[in-house]
Amino acid sequence: MNNESHNWEDLFEQLPLDPSVRPDHQDDLRAKVLQTFETNAAQPSTTQRLKEIGHILMKYKVPHWTAAAILIAGFAWITFSSGTPALALDEVIDNFTKARTARFDMTVMVTGGPEQKMKAFYLEPSHFRQELAGGFVNISDWAKGKTIGLDFKGKKATVMNLVNLPENADREAQMNQFEATRERLRKAVDDPDTDVELLGEQELSGRKVMGFRFKVPGNPMTIWADPDTKFPVQIEGTMVGPPETHVVMSNYEFNVELDESMFSTEIPEGFEITEMDVDVSKPNEEDFIAALRIGSEGSDGQFPPGFDAVAIASYVASMVVKQGFNNEKKPTEAQMQQVIKIGRGLQFALTLPSEADAHYAGATVKYGEKDQPIFWYKPDNSETYRVVYGDLSVKESANAPEVQGATKLSR
Repeated sequence: MNNESHNWEDLFEQLPLDPSVRPDHQDDLRAKVLQTFETNAAQPSTTQRLKEIGHILMKYKVPHWTAAAILIAGFAWITFSSGTPALALDEVIDNFTKARTARFDMTVMVTGGPEQKMKAFYLEPSHFRQELAGGFVNISDWAKGKTIGLDFKGKKATVMNLVNLPENADREAQMNQFEATRERLRKAVDDPDTDVELLGEQELSGRKVMGFRFKVPGNPMTIWADPDTKFPVQIEGTMVGPPETHVVMSNYEFNVELDESMFSTEIPEGFEITEMDVDVSKPNEEDFIAALRIGSEGSDGQFPPGFDAVAIASYVASMVVKQGFNNEKKPTEAQMQQVIKIGRGLQFALTLPSEADAHYAGATVKYGEKDQPIFWYKPDNSETYRVVYGDLSVKESANAPEVQGATKLSR
């Protein structure tokens, strides 16, 4: 693998939040899990281990200075003894959310692409480090508003200064992978409507564990926990896509000693530095339309193939390649900002709640098809839909368009 190809198979993470389980819901969820165990204990369910993870994007030879910007397009995501049911799920989640540090392995696999493996490290309150094959390291610190990518073989560094950071109430989408996983599990446990399946006792790498599956629409998660330590051992998550993406976080070690210097955002001496400001404020519909316009103009009229992190990153990568950027032809700062605007703007579709009934149907549509709906959603407190067409005009409609193959989007 060359330096360019794996410069950008990394940043699928960055960002912080506060986790706590509602006490009045703990008993209800515990009862639900125990009841499931009692009715299924004789035949515990078996779950296939989700494979690992990689990047469909590795096929693009993207230059170093665009790698980080392209990965901005992928903010966003991803995640998740005795034969007695004595292990309380809420206690496992509570231990997980209170961990000061963590060290674990991550494996990601996108349908149709190779798997990707990395080492990950978390240090409270918001430090995150990833180590990939080939000498690439990604470090993020949202408290400082900075994330860096280091290519130790090529001696190159990308520095992203995160500007317009939202207040805490709007920062759910801005967490590193570790924090995002904790937050999703916390929300699942805290939701009275959570559908939890007890998988019973299994053996994982010679270790007895108890499994719980969270049937969250669009993002099911499975957690395997040690009944003795009451900490997660492995967490598996699926992002339905398209394309479908599986993430496995395994070999967890919690509350271990980690050297703070591992999370330093200082650039080592002798590295060539590319620095840029990245707007991380919450995108709106106007940003979304602008992103579709910029992207389609640079992609022969094509709209994104999907709205998961990998599809967006792949879309932006192909656009960069079509523009002819390489190690000899560097993009200008303005061109880099255009790439970042695409990634940020398209995230609007991923910030909408399920009540918005957002759908995307633009994967096979080209810019200019004025009668073809490509995206629609219901704004907050609205009974009508906002419908975006292939010419990027926007109209209101009392009913959702009926388009074959439309994909429902949900946070």
